[in-house]
Amino acid sequence: MKFSFNTTIRLSVYNLLLLSSFLTLGSFKQTTRQQPIQKSDVLPADLKAEVIGIQDGDTIELKFIYTNKKAGRRSGLPLRIRFLHVNSPERGRPYYKIAKQFTSDKCFRKTVRIRHAGNFDKYGRLLGEVVLPDGKVLNKELVRQGLAVHFKKYSSSAEYANLEIQAQRKKIGIWSLDGVNLGKL
Repeated sequence: MKFSFNTTIRLSVYNLLLLSSFLTLGSFKQTTRQQPIQKSDVLPADLKAEVIGIQDGDTIELKFIYTNKKAGRRSGLPLRIRFLHVNSPERGRPYYKIAKQFTSDKCFRKTVRIRHAGNFDKYGRLLGEVVLPDGKVLNKELVRQGLAVHFKKYSSSAEYANLEIQAQRKKIGIWSLDGVNLGKL
C-alpha cells in the first residue's frame, strides 16, 4: 500500500493527536479523595475542614463534627460557621441568591481555614472568619463586592466599615439599589 506524502503527514498528525490525548487523559488523577469526616469534642485553634454546605451568604457548614456541648443544639452535627463582622441579605431580599452563590463559588467543596475565638451564637454556630485556599478572607470579599454589610451591631472593625464605605461609593451589589428596603441586615 502506497501513501502519498500528504496522506503520510495527515496520518502522523492524527497519530500524534491521538497519542497526546491518551497521555493527557491518563495524567489526570482524582484530586478529591473521600476523606472521613473529622469528629472531635475539642475545637482546634487552627481549624481546617472541607465546606460541605452553604446555608446562605454568611453561613457555611463544614465536614467536621463538633461534639462539645458549647455547640448547643448543633452538638454532634456538622459544624456551622457564622461569618463574623458581616451580614448578608436574608432569603427573599434583593441580592440573597447572589450572595449565597458567591459564597458557594468561593468555598464549596474546598478546604478552608476558620479564624475564631471559640465563640458560638445562640444557634450553635461557630463565629469566625473564613480564610479561602488563596489566602483571601471570604467575609471581607462579601463586603467588598457589596454582597454583605458590616454588621455594626456585633462588630466595631474599622476595616470592615471601610470596605462597606468603598462598596457604597462604587454603588455595587446591594448599594446599587436606590431606596430599596434591604430588611434587617
